[in-house]
Amino acid sequence: MLNSLIACARCTESNHPSTRFCSKCGLPLGSMQPDAGVGSDALGTYEAPEPADPDTSRSIRDLVSRCGLASTPSGHGWRVIVPRPLDRRQAVYIGFVGTDHEQRPILSLISICGPATDRDARFLLKLNARIVEGHFAIKTLRGEEYFVVIQNIASDQAAKVDAANLVRRIAEAADEFEDRLSRGRDLY
Repeated sequence: MLNSLIACARCTESNHPSTRFCSKCGLPLGSMQPDAGVGSDALGTYEAPEPADPDTSRSIRDLVSRCGLASTPSGHGWRVIVPRPLDRRQAVYIGFVGTDHEQRPILSLISICGPATDRDARFLLKLNARIVEGHFAIKTLRGEEYFVVIQNIASDQAAKVDAANLVRRIAEAADEFEDRLSRGRDLY
């Protein structure tokens, strides 16, 4: 009987097919490549906003237009593409994600770094102490956990934000960690 092995997308370690995570680096297994399409789910659930949810579309469009970068509608928000050095690009997703405890509408800027691992979580917690715009977090996308850089802002504060600088800084932090996680690949 032949026993097939699954190669880890990050470190190429051979793993038994019944293993959920790489035995060497901890990357979730199940595909040969990290899912580069998870960004379409970055802004929340698959459901459309409820009719009772506040209309934040004008605030979102204004924030996106002030970025001055290529953007397209994506899911329940917008996908902004930030050019990076060495012909890399990083997507930042901007959209409504709910309300805070005071029922103020919250806009979120999210950029995906790559599949989450326990090994890298401690490193990111240390980086969070030094990051100015956004913070590293773990978000479940398509049933797998991913590291993201995220910044939430109250919708009524969006007009006061330096949109271009904020989006670039979030993209920079996410892309630098994506480069490390993926060993140079540009997926997100």
